[in-house]
Amino acid sequence: MSIGVQSVPELYTLLMGWDLYDKLWNILTQTGLAYVPFIGMILSNVTRSYVDHHAVGKSALRKMEVELIATLLIIMFAAVPCVPLSLHAVSYSPMCGNNQGKSLYPKETHTTYDKAFAVPADNITLPIWWYIIISVSEGITHAAKTTIQCTPDLRKMVTQVNMTNITDPQVKQELQDFEKECYLPARIKFNQDKQLNNKTHLNRIENNIKKHGVEDTEWLGSHGFGEIYYPSLNASRPIPGFRYDSTQDINADVNHTQPPAYGTPSCYEWWNDSQSGLKNRVYLALPKTFTDEYKKFIGDVKNQDDVIKRIISHNINGYDNANTMMSDWGYSHAIASLGILFNELEEYPKLYAAIEAAPIIQAMLLLMVYAFLPLAMMFSSFRAKSIVAGSLLIFSLIFWSYIWHLVSWADSTLTEALYTNWFAKQGASATLADMIIVSLIIFAPIFWFVFMGAMGVAVGDIVSQFSMGMNKLSTNAGSKGTKAAKDAAITIAKSAIL
Repeated sequence: MSIGVQSVPELYTLLMGWDLYDKLWNILTQTGLAYVPFIGMILSNVTRSYVDHHAVGKSALRKMEVELIATLLIIMFAAVPCVPLSLHAVSYSPMCGNNQGKSLYPKETHTTYDKAFAVPADNITLPIWWYIIISVSEGITHAAKTTIQCTPDLRKMVTQVNMTNITDPQVKQELQDFEKECYLPARIKFNQDKQLNNKTHLNRIENNIKKHGVEDTEWLGSHGFGEIYYPSLNASRPIPGFRYDSTQDINADVNHTQPPAYGTPSCYEWWNDSQSGLKNRVYLALPKTFTDEYKKFIGDVKNQDDVIKRIISHNINGYDNANTMMSDWGYSHAIASLGILFNELEEYPKLYAAIEAAPIIQAMLLLMVYAFLPLAMMFSSFRAKSIVAGSLLIFSLIFWSYIWHLVSWADSTLTEALYTNWFAKQGASATLADMIIVSLIIFAPIFWFVFMGAMGVAVGDIVSQFSMGMNKLSTNAGSKGTKAAKDAAITIAKSAIL
């Protein structure tokens, strides 16, 4: 017997939840508390027969017998743990991503959860009824998720780019040297051409701006500068990876007997060389699977430029920090961009925290439900109504995975449709997409329970009130957490303006 779950955290919380269930059930049976509902049932029927003068003794006895048999059946099938649950009986098969189609098992997921969670060593068992409910719920949810096509997680793509660090100190140093020896001289020549109204160069620059965007002249990898100015500019020192060329060496006669190990490439070669070029070496800082996973979106030259630009901007101190908040607008719109930046400081922490926390919260809620079931059933006197309510609650929580899978699809679709620049998320359309997604992540599961309550399922009312209370608490915490970042941004903006 096996159960397929919806996330890596659930691999562990399922096992831990039912291990706690077993221990708590043993406490209830060993102390005799599990039998208290039988005493209450007998006293209730005897008292009812005594008070109601019209009651017939045989009918009261038969009613008690029926309740007793029903309770025993519920305990047998829904309370007594008897179905074994081993480590390899629980698996997770990702619907999308690099591990699509693979089956992951506890302690074999190759994630930090393998070390963080201590899986119970003893054999775990669960009641037949709850095993059926969990298996059916997980199966329905998995089947429902297959009806939604997999789309590349663009939010993950943006996050990976933003979190990519250039670890090679030589690359960092070369980027700073390239800015001083290539980009800044090229920009000076560009300004001189504008003053002299050099139509030949300006027209070619304008053509590149039309092709690659208005920010083309605002960063190191400018196509216009690369076409016009970089070929005539050279590195001032030998650069590893480039062969020595005596025709480029002004001291070739002196270095004739002992030529340098490396050459001084032109700025064009220094940036664009397929092996030793800075553009390629910066791109290699990304995860190895990045290109394969997002091939569809990174195939465009402009998107590749945006990736390189974003990595450089948050790895090189002092380099074009304004570019990280201006998208396609350029330096002249820096002040206008600040208002949107402040809004992002409010929304982005909530968005990323909600996306990452959603499956963990779901798994922990399921753990608590499994662990609390023995007490819940005992306090409800093992009534069938409570078993049905618990079954609906478990199904509804597991079904959250389908809801978030749908939200993920909507997120990628809206990101692709509304973002003008995925790696500099400051446009009004991008902010709108973020607000929609963060609302869906938080409120879609709540709407699911509210919908259930509207359809007459009582568990929907209980859980929706609880969820809305928790959301209010998390929102207040998130707002306090972003206040410091917002204050810092305001200070930086004022200093920049002054």
